[in-house]
Amino acid sequence: MMGRACDGMSAQAVPAVTPGRARYALGVLFTINLFNYIDRQVISGVLPLVQQDLRLSDTALGWLASAFMILYLSGSIPLGVLGDRVARNRLIAVGVGMWGAATFLSGLARSYGQLFAARALVGIGEASYGPTASAMVSDLFPRERRGFVNAVFNAAIPLGGAIGVMVGGLVGSRYGWRVAFMLVGLPSVALTILAWRLGDPPRGAQDSLSAAERSRPTEGFFEGVVGLFRTPTFVMVCAVGMLVAFSIGAFNHWLPLYLHRVKQFSVAEASFWFGVLSAAGGFLGVVSGGLVGDLLARRTPAGHLLTIAGGFLLAAPAGIIMILAQDRAVFLPALFFAVTFLVLYIGSVNAVIHNVVHPALRATAVAIFVFIINLGGAALSPAIVGLISDRRQSLQAAMLMLPVLVFFAGLIALAAATVIGADIRRLGTGRDLASEGQPPRG
Repeated sequence: MMGRACDGMSAQAVPAVTPGRARYALGVLFTINLFNYIDRQVISGVLPLVQQDLRLSDTALGWLASAFMILYLSGSIPLGVLGDRVARNRLIAVGVGMWGAATFLSGLARSYGQLFAARALVGIGEASYGPTASAMVSDLFPRERRGFVNAVFNAAIPLGGAIGVMVGGLVGSRYGWRVAFMLVGLPSVALTILAWRLGDPPRGAQDSLSAAERSRPTEGFFEGVVGLFRTPTFVMVCAVGMLVAFSIGAFNHWLPLYLHRVKQFSVAEASFWFGVLSAAGGFLGVVSGGLVGDLLARRTPAGHLLTIAGGFLLAAPAGIIMILAQDRAVFLPALFFAVTFLVLYIGSVNAVIHNVVHPALRATAVAIFVFIINLGGAALSPAIVGLISDRRQSLQAAMLMLPVLVFFAGLIALAAATVIGADIRRLGTGRDLASEGQPPRG
């Protein structure tokens, strides 16, 4: 008993990663995540140009985003599980190289089928990154800073998405949409070197668990996965994520074209305003979400979930105003506030998941979360909105359902806030729901 206690104390007394090395690793992971979303969203900035060049319907344009999600979903769980078992920096490096090459190849596409295939390959490369990298971030810094550092990491999402759309629209308008793809794909290929040389911090070293406890779930992996679905917080966060992923997936894909078609912006104007407001509002919202979530979490275990719920309940009306208003002086500020409140979620959701699951299952848990929310949400939402737009002859009518879904996500997040305390306490006792009632192994 005492030997185990001493082992645990010594493991906690020695920092797993020096502060300087942790900050460097976070910077590298942030940069890779930035290009992750640049490569993912560049297509939204060139949609009008692709539609005109390849003579595509709105439904076909929607399926280009869904092509990405199909292979992204197919690879997310296997690669997430792999991320809990192999050197995470090496897995990330392979994925970065794959999605960068696939983005470059998108610029060489001469037909809809070739572009569809290239965008699908981007998805399989990016599936190796998010869950694995977010687990690394939580292993680099103390638990009390988990919301903030995950927010910094995820601030790359709105920034990268905005840059991708802006580069797509501005470069595509001047040099053609194919050049835009090739321009953003090359840096991602170069980032494979930084990723490969990045160290992999010990799993769970920042949590108040002994070395024996940190390794325990590897003996019962399937029991651990079953335990995830018997953890109420995780299940409700997945439900929240499905509604929000549906809305964000469709919003990011269609809004630049919406500004062009409905609000009468030029392609360059639409990309510029979407990019600027998404970047500003997104960065403010993601970082604020992590900071506010950490601050509230010091008072209540539900702090991050209360931040998420409040953001959604404020984002929904702002989104409706943005879609319906005709005056630029009204809908552009509404777009900024809708994005800011919506992405409070991004700054806090990984902290919620990491706080209720065992360290050795974090990449797996986030991968399962990503799979569920995209299967039930983002995988088909661009295609569904495109189909409704074609049937109703109104992109505006198709997009109006998105803020409504966000509002209901806020209500579910409030419900999850009532149970997270019990789930955190259960993890702190070294037990999970799958193993309750079983005698301790010893």
